Amino acid sequence: MIFLKKRFLLIFLFLFFIIGSQNSLKNGISMDEIYENENWKIQKNISINIFNHYILGKPFEEKFQKNFETNFLGYGIGFQIISQPIQHFVKDIIIKNQSLTKEGALILSKHFVVFLFFFISGIFFYLILRKILENEIFCSLGLVIYLTYPYLYGQSLFSPKDVPFMSVWVICTYFNFNIFEKLFNKSKINIFETLSFSFFTAYLFSIRIAGILILIQYLIALILYLNLFKPNIMQFTKKYFKIFILFLLSLISFIYLLHPPFWLNPFLFFDTINTMSNYHNNVGTNTFGKIMYATDLPPTYLLIWFIVKLPLLIIVGILLIPFSEKKIFTNNKVSTIFGTLLLSAIIIPLILIIRKTHFYDELRHVMFLIPLIFIVSLVSLFKFSKKIFYIFGPLTICLFLIENIKINPYQYVWFNLPSRTVDLSNKFELDYQGLSGREISKYLETFDRQNYCILANPIHGVKPFLNNTKFNCYDIWQKIDSGFKRPFLAVQTVRNIKKSMPYKCKSIFETSFKLLFHEKKFTTGKLLICE
Repeated sequence: MIFLKKRFLLIFLFLFFIIGSQNSLKNGISMDEIYENENWKIQKNISINIFNHYILGKPFEEKFQKNFETNFLGYGIGFQIISQPIQHFVKDIIIKNQSLTKEGALILSKHFVVFLFFFISGIFFYLILRKILENEIFCSLGLVIYLTYPYLYGQSLFSPKDVPFMSVWVICTYFNFNIFEKLFNKSKINIFETLSFSFFTAYLFSIRIAGILILIQYLIALILYLNLFKPNIMQFTKKYFKIFILFLLSLISFIYLLHPPFWLNPFLFFDTINTMSNYHNNVGTNTFGKIMYATDLPPTYLLIWFIVKLPLLIIVGILLIPFSEKKIFTNNKVSTIFGTLLLSAIIIPLILIIRKTHFYDELRHVMFLIPLIFIVSLVSLFKFSKKIFYIFGPLTICLFLIENIKINPYQYVWFNLPSRTVDLSNKFELDYQGLSGREISKYLETFDRQNYCILANPIHGVKPFLNNTKFNCYDIWQKIDSGFKRPFLAVQTVRNIKKSMPYKCKSIFETSFKLLFHEKKFTTGKLLICE
């Protein structure tokens, strides 16, 4: 019986990987992806420059360092050192099967790597569930709910910053609990386990310096362990002091290796933390019909977005925690793991709110908290009532699968069922990453007047898909009302969709999608002709 359950899970994972991989390569190109490529180029040039300077004696070109400090401070090469080799292989496949520019194919090929990270995070998500409850059906259903959740699945098809960061956070969480299992059992922690733990922690830092927040999670786990197991502090310190020092030194070393700009100036690490902590980007996010700017957010901003984005099943599971806690906290091991996840999901956002951290683009910057919330909620719901979980868990999966098919490629715009009672198109952000650019470009391929100039934001969301057309003039959307020579075509995506129609322009094509149990279609992009 157990074999059959595992076999079905493996079949699902295989099919999910194949379908997800294909969908990732059929998606549009998002707003930030061009900058991710630029980051890699600068980091690579810094590395080569340092090698040439110290090994070959060539003069050092400071422009790369200055460019990094100006534009990309806070990002290492962790994700790129894995994505770049894979990208060049996948790029050739894309060029053979799709009509794209080489640059477009290279950017699009990154999507496969992003999805791969998400897929791997699912495996570690499953393993964390197993540490709390060794129930095969529960863990399998929990994994499928996590992987098919439209918001995360949609993000996994393109998001090069947030999804890898979230995925590695899950991996770090697993290794963190592995270490603590050794403490629970009073077992010896070997060097390999310590180095693995420190490497993945440093790797998280290298994707985004905000990875330093995971140290809060580690601290919570340690405090809970000390409070619940009550070991002799002197004996505990003596036994694990060398392991702690090894972890600390290897962590610093790995962080240094994964950030080439730090090779020249290690103290740049502290500048990076300071810069990212006070990052100023006054982007406005439509939240319940009000444009909330990143520099002046109300404390309720994150709460609102969690309420409209988290699945109803997960929200119910969270609300049931007070009623299921006695069944959850049955032993110190489970209490430590569950308590760590629960407190991390509460304390980390509170710290960010108190520090007035700048958020925009709904939950994108705190996506790493969602797996923690999912685990806590699913365990709570299962412990409250197995019957309810076994009924509504599979039902939720069915709804997720239907909507993933129905609204592809706009899954990341997904909203939960309660939120669909309001006018979502006017109350919240929709396709803020501009994925509709690819769908619009398909229409442009059939447009008979190809000598027109195309204005778009982002340009790289449209141009790579028009490789075999006669369009040879592209410019930024911001020039639409600045006396730009008419006639021209304008691709209206992202937040521009909410603005009024520009002077003497009319819509000739629209992209849209429709959610289940919601009558209204959501417009994601428009093609305007400006006579």
